[in-house]
Amino acid sequence: MSDNNKIEFYKFLNGDKSVEDLENFIYSQPDLEQQLGSETYFNLIELNFKDKYNIAKLPDLIKTRIIEEGQFETWKLKRILNDFLTQPEKTDLNLDKIYHLYCGVYQENGERRYEYKFLGNLGLNYLHWTGEGYLKTFYGDNWKAEYEKCSTEFEFYHKQLKNFATEILSAIDSKEIEILNDGTYRISNDLKNKLETDEIYKLIHPNEKYGS
Repeated sequence: MSDNNKIEFYKFLNGDKSVEDLENFIYSQPDLEQQLGSETYFNLIELNFKDKYNIAKLPDLIKTRIIEEGQFETWKLKRILNDFLTQPEKTDLNLDKIYHLYCGVYQENGERRYEYKFLGNLGLNYLHWTGEGYLKTFYGDNWKAEYEKCSTEFEFYHKQLKNFATEILSAIDSKEIEILNDGTYRISNDLKNKLETDEIYKLIHPNEKYGS
């Protein structure tokens, strides 16, 4: 299947595309049957997109018959890292997403899938003190004003961390990091020794910079 068509399914799995939009996409692609194969294509279009029970089956159908889960997870990881690099004004939000990728997805058997330890320097430096819950606890009704104050410092933190994101993106492109379908990943020994250590980068804060 073409990369552009894969991305449409990725967007649906990621919550960026509605069921209605996915249905319109499927029926607007005259060569989709050829790309998917007749059996998979008919399994897809036979779904009643208005039936919640059938729609609940759709993500599993896509992951097992249409795209490789590792490819989807790679796309999602690269997207979040690119968002982090290009959106310094959203440093807090993107670092929070990266933190969740660092932690992985908890399974019923107690294991975690897609747990990216190489993201530690980014994920473990998420700006927890800018979260709404934290700010409301310490600043009450003035939490929004405090958030605005914190947001003026986002670029300062972003500059310290962006090289980690650039290095990881480059490693994914060069296959030094490869996300697998079973919820694990491969990483070169050099990168593992560099990125997956107990010595996480410690953020410098503005008051430390100016010695006050």
